[in-house]
Amino acid sequence: MTSLFRTLFFWTLALATMIVAVANRHQVPFSLDPFNAKAPAIAFGLPLFWIIMGTALIGIVLGGWSTWLGQAHVRQALREAEEKIRRLERENEVAQKLIVKPTGRALQAH
Repeated sequence: MTSLFRTLFFWTLALATMIVAVANRHQVPFSLDPFNAKAPAIAFGLPLFWIIMGTALIGIVLGGWSTWLGQAHVRQALREAEEKIRRLERENEVAQKLIVKPTGRALQAH
């Protein structure tokens, strides 16, 4: 069922992306000079959908990066818990070797 939802989501998103790209094919000026709109120092024409998709991609990358950084404490706690588990397993193995194994002989009642 999850696979069906993923497939539907992917194809819906792909279709929406294609519609946006086809509807916004015209060239628009892209300027990196916010102070001089009439004669910018750096400007070039790009299809509008490249700007839209590029902005979305940058947002996805920055959002993923900030989420990854925000979860650093969770990954640290996981590493510490895994190390504690390994240490306790080693201690358990040592303790099990020290346990006196029963011989199977019980005291005889007279």
